[in-house]
Amino acid sequence: MYLTNQVHSSYLDEMIQTCGCKGEEPVLYRCRDCFRVEMVCCACILQWHAHNPLHRVEEWHSTFFVRVSLKLLGLRIQLGHNPGENGDDFVVTDVHGIHKIGLDFCSREMAQIHYKQLICAQWFPATATNPQTAATFALMEFFHLLTFESKVSAYEFYHSITRQTDNTSTTPIRDRYSAFMGMVCQWCHLKVLKQAGRGHDPSGVDATSAGKCAVLCPACPHPAVRNIASTY
Repeated sequence: MYLTNQVHSSYLDEMIQTCGCKGEEPVLYRCRDCFRVEMVCCACILQWHAHNPLHRVEEWHSTFFVRVSLKLLGLRIQLGHNPGENGDDFVVTDVHGIHKIGLDFCSREMAQIHYKQLICAQWFPATATNPQTAATFALMEFFHLLTFESKVSAYEFYHSITRQTDNTSTTPIRDRYSAFMGMVCQWCHLKVLKQAGRGHDPSGVDATSAGKCAVLCPACPHPAVRNIASTY
């Protein structure tokens, strides 16, 4: 297929288009994870990522792109309503990498405790006491599936995520491997309780007795569930 001169110009205009806001800020930023790949100004990149705070953003430096965090550009993540206690040293592990973020917890009188606010945002906290580390539900579910299908270890998976963050090893990355291992143990245990229906027991999870979470083998005879003939 050959392109006419007019179509050539149209293609080129789309490839080098500037920020749509027509502002005066320099057009230096692009996102590796958004569907839109054009370069935009700082104000637009922050507006785009108000609801996608864990995307990977790059900044143009004369002849090359450099990874830059949305936190450094001024983005803060608000849980709930009014900004309250902040977590400027908060670390979130996601399928896209390990992110240092600026986090504001809800300060309303009826606000939930911090770890509950994180769970409501589908972030799994590493601890219930003053959490400073979390992993997204998407990451935990992805790892859970991989352990069944590919038998990948937690060590290999976590270090693959660090490679997603920076494959050149030139940027310092906060080590959260120990916290990740603790979250994996808790996540798998909670999944077992959830799949066994223990969350709906009026007596609570603490009333779970031995064998309540076990899955009966369908091939074995179980007179109590009548999967064998009465004359067996």
